[in-house]
Amino acid sequence: MTSRPHAALLAALLISAAGCGAKKPAQAADSIDTTETTAKPDEAKEAAKPPPSGDTAKPAGDGEAKPDAPKKDECTGFEIANLEEVLNKVSCEAPLPKLDDKALDPKDRLEVKLSSSLNKIVPGQHADLFVTLTNKSKEPLPLTFTIDPTPRFEVETYDAKNKRVDMPAGNPPPLPKGMAARVPGEPKGAKITLAPNGSARMRMGWDAVKMKWAPDKLRGTPPEKGYPRTAAGPLAKGKYTIRVVMPLVGVLEGVDHEVSAPKIPVEVGN
Repeated sequence: MTSRPHAALLAALLISAAGCGAKKPAQAADSIDTTETTAKPDEAKEAAKPPPSGDTAKPAGDGEAKPDAPKKDECTGFEIANLEEVLNKVSCEAPLPKLDDKALDPKDRLEVKLSSSLNKIVPGQHADLFVTLTNKSKEPLPLTFTIDPTPRFEVETYDAKNKRVDMPAGNPPPLPKGMAARVPGEPKGAKITLAPNGSARMRMGWDAVKMKWAPDKLRGTPPEKGYPRTAAGPLAKGKYTIRVVMPLVGVLEGVDHEVSAPKIPVEVGN
């Protein structure tokens, strides 16, 4: 016969064993599924990226995106302040007129003027010259110029007897020994378009001086500009004519080239 203390102890042990058997075994750390609570590294990076610009929400009231503004034509204008600069732009290059192309009749369409900052100048003094080309018509006016490789606007000075006085006497001296022949490059064309009543301007410098050949400047002067010259003293007092020869082509004009070579009188004196 079992004693009561022994019976109570046995019952307590049985209850404890039953409670321990009801517990689930602990899982290993690497077997726990965390996909719902912890993002994978790649997914976290994707979530951190900003949305594509196309998916950005547009502010209310803005409507559709505005199209880009049309690109400005560098060779067309109502007021071209520096003609030489525009003609040097690559975007303005154009074919030169062919022999059978119809030439532009400037009458009632193109006006060319030459002016000087000084109409009376002291011997040896400097003056600024301005050429202005104006479209007098109500239609756009295209004008083509020769570039080789840049547009050349040449200033010429003539005395009262129509003798050119800004060129040295005689032929240029021979090239230095060993220097290759100076061969000009192939000329190309450049075109601008003047808007109705629009104009283009060109400024050049002129000095009331005589000239001499400058062989020391040969290596720095493009062959298209001819043999280099330099100042050789002031012009004598008197009345002169200044012409600016422009590389304008494809226009109808007389033997005096009144369109492509405008001229003005200048007095050299005190």
